[in-house]
Amino acid sequence: MKIHCFGCNVEKDTEEKEASPFADEDGLTDGPITPFFVLDCQGPRIPNDPNHYSEYRMVVVCHICFHRLSPDMWISKNCWEQINPTIPYDRLPMYVAGLNDSTLLKPLP
Repeated sequence: MKIHCFGCNVEKDTEEKEASPFADEDGLTDGPITPFFVLDCQGPRIPNDPNHYSEYRMVVVCHICFHRLSPDMWISKNCWEQINPTIPYDRLPMYVAGLNDSTLLKPLP
């Protein structure tokens, strides 16, 4: 299935494995992997409640955008916006625990 990166809008076929252009640098893998990563994106802090954040969203990114984000376990809304993505934070799909299938995630209208 062909889908688009939420960051740069590149279209790729999820059935075709590819090598990360940064495999040596990132140390992620030496072999072919899926063309997209699914990441959690933490929303901003809730006003008047500094110990809590607004809802998490999910992003689908290609290898290039993944590297630009330099994620740890998740990314923040500010981190997402710094790459000038084609899908703004407010249109990212809501977080669903355990969902890693990039073909199931669609931007909100």
